[in-house]
Amino acid sequence: MKNTISQIRNFNRFYTSHIGMLKSNFLDSPYSLAEVRLLYEIGEQGSTTSQHLTELLSLDKGYVSRVLKTFLRDEIIEKIQSEEDKRAFIIKLTENGNNVLKILQSKSDQQIEKIIENLHSDEKELLVNSMQSIKTLLVTDYNKADLAKNVEFREGLKPGDIGYLIHVHGKLYTQESGYDMSFEKYVIKTFSEFLENYSAENDKIWLAEYNQQIVGCVAILERSDEEAQLRWFLTLPMFRGTGIGKKLLNTALEYCKDKKYKNLYLLTTSVQEKAISMYEKVGFVKTESVESLQWGQVLIEERYDLKLS
Repeated sequence: MKNTISQIRNFNRFYTSHIGMLKSNFLDSPYSLAEVRLLYEIGEQGSTTSQHLTELLSLDKGYVSRVLKTFLRDEIIEKIQSEEDKRAFIIKLTENGNNVLKILQSKSDQQIEKIIENLHSDEKELLVNSMQSIKTLLVTDYNKADLAKNVEFREGLKPGDIGYLIHVHGKLYTQESGYDMSFEKYVIKTFSEFLENYSAENDKIWLAEYNQQIVGCVAILERSDEEAQLRWFLTLPMFRGTGIGKKLLNTALEYCKDKKYKNLYLLTTSVQEKAISMYEKVGFVKTESVESLQWGQVLIEERYDLKLS
């Protein structure tokens, strides 16, 4: 935790200095960053109130009042008495205020362009995606389900996908189940066999991506005209409980039903309790169980079958 806090504080120091937040005159204007932000929100809202600005930006009511007095003095806002509540005043930008805001926005765009001018397109994409992740994770009412809103699903493989999937399987199963390096060797073997016998018509793989990074997968491999195997079902820990795994699994099951397979099976070990719970909820039944020594552990290998017709 201490290292996390230290890294966040280090980033804050870097970022506030990098974009000039510490300057009293932000973007060479007569206003500070907080004042410019208030001006931006007034323009963005079209019409608003002092109370709304205070709540929206979590600023002190007295501070907001002082800034608005400055804006009135500079004739960049106007206050109009509310028809609904005579005690309240509607705040809007004047024509002068709109012009000031446009100039500030143009300067801000130029500042950002200068900051990122030496970045390659992939680096810019990484930067923007990272910023989006920060926004999602740090909102006051953060919920893991919010991550799922930005997850995209696709069918099929792209160059590099299998290498990444091998990496993720090896890393996660070592961390969560204590498997040794021989498990990664096993995963490499399964994907090698998959590629050697791959049939685009009968073998399918679906991937979930967040910011173009794979965060979940599932595959269906045809074993005969009547039977298929479910393989490589996985969701990264931070995306568990968001519905990502459920959607991947249901997609695979719907495909099997459309193909009119009579039976779908999977192989797992008893330690994969969360995954097994999902399998059982959709109707899989344990049909085999045998003790074995592999991947550095004594394991209970299990087979689960789902009758589709």
